[in-house]
Amino acid sequence: MKRLTVKTSVAALSLSLVFGGMSAYAFDDVTLDTQVQMLQSLRDQGIVKGVSSNKFNPAGTLSEAQGIQMIVNAFDLSAGNETTEPGNPKWYHAAYDAAMAEGLSIPEMRDAEEALTREVFANLLFEGINTTGEYPVILLYNHIEDEQEIRPEYTSSIQNLLNMKVISLDDKEQFRPRDTLTRMEAAEMVYEAREFIDRYGKGGSSDETPGTVPGSGQQAMVPEVSSQTIDEKTVKVKISLELPNPGYGLEIKDVELSKNGKAIIKYEIIQPDPNKMYPQVITERSAETNIPSGYTPEVAPFS
Repeated sequence: MKRLTVKTSVAALSLSLVFGGMSAYAFDDVTLDTQVQMLQSLRDQGIVKGVSSNKFNPAGTLSEAQGIQMIVNAFDLSAGNETTEPGNPKWYHAAYDAAMAEGLSIPEMRDAEEALTREVFANLLFEGINTTGEYPVILLYNHIEDEQEIRPEYTSSIQNLLNMKVISLDDKEQFRPRDTLTRMEAAEMVYEAREFIDRYGKGGSSDETPGTVPGSGQQAMVPEVSSQTIDEKTVKVKISLELPNPGYGLEIKDVELSKNGKAIIKYEIIQPDPNKMYPQVITERSAETNIPSGYTPEVAPFS
């Protein structure tokens, strides 16, 4: 697993061009104590700077180049042999090279000055976290009021970040995926991402949290149950579950018939092959079994 350190290589110069001068004290335009402390921490680690010696401009928008630079700095990404553009290099070329070398999904139609949207930055952030190792993630599908506005290729990243507590929804349970990202929003997301890595990465706890994956016998979601009468003696039961990617499976391991008329269906989430790569697309898995008529189906994790 990659150790995160203060960024000193790929874009030390370009960071100063992205965020301007740095103040040794709190920014005049940031007064909330939690935000002041957060920015102080990120600045000390070389991840963000102000637009001037005493201004951060928290409500200002973040450009594509600035956002990619933040991701590169936050996760200490290394530049490979990629070349983004021929000719004289611009301040952000090194960051693009590093992001490309690590396999991040930088926008196909690149525009360094284009304002980043919340969904694009969230996807880059999740991919950045994944460059540092594998982490336990709760298998929980979060209701997002404006989910229909999220592009399908970003849905899984946003769901995972919500489960990691790296991002959150607003008071209307919306994510506002197409809104442009502010500098403060980006800083808060990056800060929470690094806090998550500190908790569960190298040097943090390696214990699996109950109800998380990877790991065997850890079930975080309860499958949906449906039933269909086959004949007077038999009922077919189907259990269904949405999982983070196509590598996961769902199996019925046992059925216990209780004296109180319940059929306890024991299920297990099958883990992905660790030697294969899977697209981060939420995938529905299902399994079926038959139970005697007169029993009420219920589900429970297999152990």
